[in-house]
Amino acid sequence: MKKLTIVTEMADGATLESSTALPDYMLFERTAKKHGWSTTPGENPVVWETFLAWASLRRLKLYQGTWEAFIGGEAVNVDAKVPEKVPPTPSEVGIESS
Repeated sequence: MKKLTIVTEMADGATLESSTALPDYMLFERTAKKHGWSTTPGENPVVWETFLAWASLRRLKLYQGTWEAFIGGEAVNVDAKVPEKVPPTPSEVGIESS
């Protein structure tokens, strides 16, 4: 499971940023099985990314609406990315600079 950073553009012009966590992925799997959706992200990437955006925003209390409202027009764009790994600075790994 890769942690994603998701930027969601809302219809009201707000831009909401969230990061995924285990509860979001678990909720997707349970919901996908219940509704007969594919649980493989590659088979339906739009639903997968959009659901993770909705789930993470709700978990973080940045959005309180339903899934139906979210996909029905309240969210207009979802952009999910794997965050870049930035190498630690020498001081973060305990190396003193001279």
